[in-house]
Amino acid sequence: MAQGGKMKTKANLPANVKNKKKQGGQAFNRKKNAPIKQKKLKNVEATKLKQIISKAVNSNIEEEMRRRAYEGQTTLSRVQETVAKHHKSKDAKNEAGTSAMDE
Repeated sequence: MAQGGKMKTKANLPANVKNKKKQGGQAFNRKKNAPIKQKKLKNVEATKLKQIISKAVNSNIEEEMRRRAYEGQTTLSRVQETVAKHHKSKDAKNEAGTSAMDE
């Protein structure tokens, strides 16, 4: 038995749709001699900025961790301790004296 008795034809579009042209163009006008930046340069600059920021943040964090680690480990000799106490008491007296004068 033979099949496919009908002839297949392609559908034709209407004339008004067929002849329409796309009206397109650039969204903005570019000067003829204007240099075009490469995308790679933009990416390289962004990565450099990220690296600089991460280095700065890491160094600050490291300094803070070292400061916290060595906070209570400063050992002074007896002479240094007495001098430090003397200066603290002297500063406390000066602050108390200046506040009394201000009033």
